[in-house]
This record gives sequence, structure tokens and C-alpha cells, in this order.
Amino acid sequence: MGQLRAIEGQAEKVIIFCEFRDLQRTIQRAVSERFGFVPDVINGDTTTDSANANNRQKRIKAFQEKPGFGVIVLSPLAVGFGVNIQAANHVVHFTRTWNPAKEDQATDRAYRIGQEKDVHVYYPVVVANDFLTFDAKLHLLLDWKRGLSTDMLDGTGDLSPAEFGDLQAPGGGNAFGDESIQPEDIGSMDCDAFEAFCALLWSKRGYSPTMRTPRVGDGGVDILAINGARGVLIQCKSSAIEGRELGWEAIKDVAAGAAAYAARHPGISFSLVAATNQRFNGTARRQAEVHHVEVVEGPDLARLLVEFPMRRGELMRFLLAGWSAVS
Repeated sequence: MGQLRAIEGQAEKVIIFCEFRDLQRTIQRAVSERFGFVPDVINGDTTTDSANANNRQKRIKAFQEKPGFGVIVLSPLAVGFGVNIQAANHVVHFTRTWNPAKEDQATDRAYRIGQEKDVHVYYPVVVANDFLTFDAKLHLLLDWKRGLSTDMLDGTGDLSPAEFGDLQAPGGGNAFGDESIQPEDIGSMDCDAFEAFCALLWSKRGYSPTMRTPRVGDGGVDILAINGARGVLIQCKSSAIEGRELGWEAIKDVAAGAAAYAARHPGISFSLVAATNQRFNGTARRQAEVHHVEVVEGPDLARLLVEFPMRRGELMRFLLAGWSAVS
């Protein structure tokens, strides 16, 4: 917030790039409490329909035309080509993408024709005196990847989990740990960890690629896994309440999305899976039979984990990498 105070003193505008919705709301709330106005948030939920009075371009235009200091929070995934914000000459990458080219494309929203001021770019990084933090490691790797951008043989692709394999924990040792995930750990996983767990599990079962669908507009499918001419569409539902029985939403979602993914991937025969780290109720089981959806519950996952062991570090690297996203 100190940097924002300095920008306020210059009566200039700032773009804050942040990928995660919870953090976007936190930033919005923090700015509101400290500066007395609520900054706009533009993400994947913001409509681009020109007929809508609250569409993305009109909201950005309002930000640009308002005189003096201003803050706008943008998702780097929701503002690609065609979005120009020359009124802002300060850019903060509050969260980092794992591809420097995508990060630079986001920065370029302020470097447009009509920009009359120097553009300042900030990368907040958590550092420590006695070990290399994840933030610092990520910053070094992105700078290294950015330096390869002129190398036509290498380019600037996404970072991979393997590139964080030497990350140290405070006090020494590997940051990701080497202990095995136990069956009892499955029930306490949050939604992101559980989706990554399922994706990694299916990859161990021979499916490659195993991809995450978009957070918005996923068509009722969380994971797309392919093995040759066979594929699996998986909808994941997690709960931290031990023994909870979930309804048939997962079955409904994955059954509804099947046709769209089959059309996008002709020649692949998809099976449907609804997975939970707890259990499904009787209605869900009956609906699963009607819609030809396999239900995979906590005890099933525990048995699969015995057959396909997984380590915490392995899952954390997979989760931090965001795995492979599919559009």
C-alpha cells in the first residue's frame, strides 16, 4: 500500500494484475478501506457484450476518463489483445503468471499508442535472508525465461514444476517434502488440491495429457484426460466434512458437458466420472446409473492411491504449476 500512496501523491493511475478471484476481492477491499473508493475488478465474469451497459470496455473507459489517482484490478487471463489502458502508467503484477510472454502481454495494456508518460512496472516479491523463497525463485526463473525470448529455438514457454525441484524450505531441506500422501489425507483436501490430486492420479493411470478446463465456462467438466483414442471427463466435488454425502450435481454437470467435449475431440471415446473425496448419496448413485457416469468416492480413491502412490512434493509441484489448461 505504500507504493500506492506514492502513486496517489503523483495523481496517477495504476493497474493491479491478479489472477485469483479471492485475492482480487481482498485487494478491492483493502484499497477501499485505505483510499475511500472501490476499485473496479475486470475478470472472466465481466461481460464483453457491447449491448450491455456494464460491459468490460465501458468500465475501462470510465476508469480512464476519471481524473486523478485511480486503481483498477485486472485478471491477466481476461485482458488480452484489444484492451488498452493508456491512462495508467503504473503496473503491479500482484500474482505472477508462469509464462513471461503472457506477463509482458498484460503489461503492454499500458504501453499503447497515446501513452505520454513513463510506465513503471512492479513485481512484489516475498524474500528471506536465509533461504530462497518461492516468490524469489519464480522471479529468477521468469527473468531467465524472458532472457531467452530472442532465442528462436527455445522461446518463452510456461515454466514447469521440475524447475522448482531444488526449492528449499526454511531451515534447509526440500520445500515440497518427500513423504507419501496417505488415504486419510484425501478427505481434508480443498477443491483446488482435490482437482490436482485427481488429475495427477489419472496421469499415473496412463492418461496423458491430463488437462484442467477453464475456471469459467468449463461446461461442467473439471478435468480432461486422454489416453490414445480413450478419454475421461471428470467433475470433482470435495468437502472437508468427514462422511458427508454429496448430491448429484457432479453427475448432472459432467453428463451435460459430455457432448461439447466429444465435439471438440472427434475420434476420442469419452467415459464420464464424478469424483468426491467423501461419498455420494442414493439419489446421486441412481442418477449416475441413468446417465452412465462412474462414481469414484473417497474409499475408491484410497484404493487407487495404494496402487498408484503419490508424494506430497509431487502433488504440490503439480498444483503450483497449474497443470496444463485446455480451452
